[in-house]
Amino acid sequence: MQPVNNKSLLHFIFDQMEKLDRGEITAEAGQVQAKLASQANNSLMYELKRADIQMRLATHNGIFKDGLKIREVEGKNFEENLP
Repeated sequence: MQPVNNKSLLHFIFDQMEKLDRGEITAEAGQVQAKLASQANNSLMYELKRADIQMRLATHNGIFKDGLKIREVEGKNFEENLP
């Protein structure tokens, strides 16, 4: 699997649009690929939101001297971190 960022995702989408215009792929294949691209975009948005929250928490913790953290649910043993 190759790394994906917003630029590469847009490149893929526009490439598929050109293939659709040229008749190289069917409209059905284009719809399926559009749904997959949407899911990839959702994942990228999740990462951006998570990074934003981590920055806000760092600011909050610096001001109020709290130790608030986001639970790591993507780690291998995240169940061990449950309260």
